Amino acid sequence: MSGSWLAAQGRLPLAFMGLGLIWLVAATALLGWAPESLALPHAHPHVVALTHAWVLGVFVTVACGAVYQLAPVALGTTLASERYGWWHLGLHAFGVPGMVWSFWCWDLKELGHFGFATALGILLFAVNTWRTVRRSGRRGAVAWSLLLAAGWLLVTVLLGLLLAANRWWNFIPIDPVALLRAHAHVGLAGFFLTLLQGVGFQLVPMFTLGEVRDWRLANTGLWLSQGGLLVLAPALAWHLGLLAQVAAVSITAGMVCSGVGLARALASRKKRALDPGLKTFLRGGACLIASAVVGVAVLLGEGDGSQPGGLRGMFYAVLIIFGGLLPCFAGMMCKIVPFLTWMRAYGPRVGRGPTPSASTLANARLERWGLALLGLATIPLLVGVWTLQPLWLRAGVWLLAVGVALFVADMLIVLRHLWLAAAAKPVEVKSSP
Repeated sequence: MSGSWLAAQGRLPLAFMGLGLIWLVAATALLGWAPESLALPHAHPHVVALTHAWVLGVFVTVACGAVYQLAPVALGTTLASERYGWWHLGLHAFGVPGMVWSFWCWDLKELGHFGFATALGILLFAVNTWRTVRRSGRRGAVAWSLLLAAGWLLVTVLLGLLLAANRWWNFIPIDPVALLRAHAHVGLAGFFLTLLQGVGFQLVPMFTLGEVRDWRLANTGLWLSQGGLLVLAPALAWHLGLLAQVAAVSITAGMVCSGVGLARALASRKKRALDPGLKTFLRGGACLIASAVVGVAVLLGEGDGSQPGGLRGMFYAVLIIFGGLLPCFAGMMCKIVPFLTWMRAYGPRVGRGPTPSASTLANARLERWGLALLGLATIPLLVGVWTLQPLWLRAGVWLLAVGVALFVADMLIVLRHLWLAAAAKPVEVKSSP
């Protein structure tokens, strides 16, 4: 394995990770600018803008970068088209900020323009992922999760464009709030849950030296969730309460199956001690299961859950975003970013001199405190959206901001090795006599 090959592998995924870090800072700043937005109904323009800043700006960006790295590794092949990936990055970097700004100002005309650019980038991502999976010939749980997740993400973006057009021309005779909830669940459950149900079975064994000895739970969990989602989205759009509850229970059961399967893989690990990044990833997964239970409770409650306060939609959304997705992707980045940075910075030097290990590139104290504060911030945020007390919301946002600052600082310490290694004098290899 040549050093040039190692260095080339990390470029595209690292670019997405870097953009995700920029969005993490921007989304936190936007939330800090208007923390009381979390006390508004979830169809309010500022809430929609904040949601897209976090979900589309932070999580989708990081997830796409992770797929560009993990899909070839998991499937034993190469990425179908790196050029598609770079075009995707450019379109994503242009389209998503415009979408967030358009949502905040509620400029639906501009939203369509920026949304089209974002959708085109996601189309390239989906085609790239599908071609990579097809090239590999694999059809296990990981391969299916990549195929399905890419498809659900594309459907989510296209539904979003349809919703924006409907708000402008009003040609769909369905409650727009119900359509918004269906759109959100296609993205959250369709893309993120489907992706994590596959990628988790690749990441956890990889970083703990464990193995998946029985794939039945992984497969069962994936297909239970897929079946439930196919029913949940139309049931939410047409206010079919009982059907939505059955679908939500199916998705929850699928998540439990995946969780049990992942726990069994974790029990087989040879590396007994778990580092903070992996613990945070697992904590986020557990919180996603808890959020699914909360979602079922919201559906069983009275009303549509669109109003703020109590056990309603906003409480459910905060639990998913800050309790589940943020720890999952922050923990994932703590594992992937050092590895990619090491490949780019020190891969070409393998066999030519001493190189540090990937695990030593980060600052352990910053990583530990940053991840801990990201988790701790969820508590006051949940109390704030339940009680609608601004003091709790501000406290949660400040804790979140400090945690994000420490986490980003740790990631920058890792990424600086790209420049440190480039500036260092190369080691010459002496030829043998």
